[in-house]
Amino acid sequence: MLPIHQITLPLPGGPGAVHVYAVRSDPVTLIDTGVNTPDARAALVDGLKRLGLRVRDVRRVLLTHAHVDHIGLAGWVQEESGAEVHLHPEEAGKAEVAPWWQEARDRILAEAGVDPEGFALIERFWRLNRQLILPLQSWRQLADGQVFAFDGGRLEAVHLPGHALGHTGFLDREGRRLVGGDHLLDGITPNPILEPVPPGHPDAVPHAPNRALTLGQFLRSLDRAAGLDVDEVLPGHGPVITDHRAVGERYRAAHGRRLDSLLQRLQEGRSPWELTREVYPQVKGFDHFLALSEVLAHLDLLVVQGRALYTRKAGYGRYRAAI
Repeated sequence: MLPIHQITLPLPGGPGAVHVYAVRSDPVTLIDTGVNTPDARAALVDGLKRLGLRVRDVRRVLLTHAHVDHIGLAGWVQEESGAEVHLHPEEAGKAEVAPWWQEARDRILAEAGVDPEGFALIERFWRLNRQLILPLQSWRQLADGQVFAFDGGRLEAVHLPGHALGHTGFLDREGRRLVGGDHLLDGITPNPILEPVPPGHPDAVPHAPNRALTLGQFLRSLDRAAGLDVDEVLPGHGPVITDHRAVGERYRAAHGRRLDSLLQRLQEGRSPWELTREVYPQVKGFDHFLALSEVLAHLDLLVVQGRALYTRKAGYGRYRAAI
């Protein structure tokens, strides 16, 4: 069994934490890295030290996805160790802060009816989040099914999109474990976060092809995860999961309830931003973006299911019940 060790790193601004994983086998590998803060760096150094390792011993970094709490310190680890960094190519837009990605994101926000105040809040906290990421010197594209060999074992990349377009878990078949990132979390339902996509993307929303059908991706990934023969999922947050299929079924039920609830609110036509402010009146700062992502993901799936209708007029999208 591969020696996979959990290291817990603090997150800024609260009691939350993120788990990263060190594989103490040649080549020494780190899965995810935490945010770029002094506290997180110190915790990572200390966690590796308890395993008899230093940052400069890390030869390879595998990233589940390019959200700040998972990728933030990857650039620093790379600088300190010269490690190879591997990331799914669908995460390139976020990892590289590509202009097309940011421009598409802003168009999606405008089409959703986000007002200037809401846009300013989202943009301010987006910029603050970017400060928690050190740019990568370089990175290699990983592929679904790619095998990463170790002295005494192997990990296999498993593409599980939905929470992020390129979200990838790493499967230890022999040890019957999945390092699952944010795909499965005990007690938390991962947010299907808004994802701009380039023209012609196979998972684009049919009625709005500048973004991904994130909830559809997530539900499909639940099917794939349910088919994995594992005893444990080692998550990015919270406790280790010992019944991953039960967690997946809870997610399905929760999303089903949210779909029904939003459908009841559509009336004769609502914008995503109107619904976001109504359903999540207490959110602050960057959480407006997360809340809008949640609402938009469910609205898009309602349209794909034929339960809602989408219209676009003067640059704004609106949704109403189909019946």
